Amino acid sequence: MSKTGLLLIDVQPEWYGPNTDTSKHFPNFQDRLISLLSRCRAKGFHVVHIRAKYDTSPEAKSEYTGWHQEFRTLNPGKPLNLTGEPISWAKELEDGSEPVFIKPTFNGFLGTGLHEYLQKKGIKRLILAGLITSVCVQMTANEAFMRGYEVSVVSEACADRSVERHEAAKLLYSGYIWHDLSLDQIK
Repeated sequence: MSKTGLLLIDVQPEWYGPNTDTSKHFPNFQDRLISLLSRCRAKGFHVVHIRAKYDTSPEAKSEYTGWHQEFRTLNPGKPLNLTGEPISWAKELEDGSEPVFIKPTFNGFLGTGLHEYLQKKGIKRLILAGLITSVCVQMTANEAFMRGYEVSVVSEACADRSVERHEAAKLLYSGYIWHDLSLDQIK
């Protein structure tokens, strides 16, 4: 079995839809992500879906909700109540072979059981793609790196709120904590 896992991060309608900055600035994201997903499935890589579900209700208060108020202060108007629902073209397979981890923060490892799952499967190398390059993709990549995984990001299968933010994330972290992998390198 493959020691490589594909982490699809936050491919959700709140982040990529008809009226989002990501769809405006990255019109090829859907086609590229579908291509990446198809290639990784064909190679037998473990495919893992990570989705954001930020419950801001008072009864949901936990060690993972302390950031909500400050986020609202810094980012008025940005969505925080997320459903955890996927975009239809990036859903997990119906046979149950592709697990879904729901994350309560920007980091796909924090509070999800993702690391334990990857360890159990013997996965050593991670390929990341999804939304938002400079936030959830980057924070998940950083955590994977810190936990000892070989980390690659397919930046052409990622999107951000602007091209500048996307390119800045690549400039800061590609070659530092993750490899920038192209679709053509996954054959």
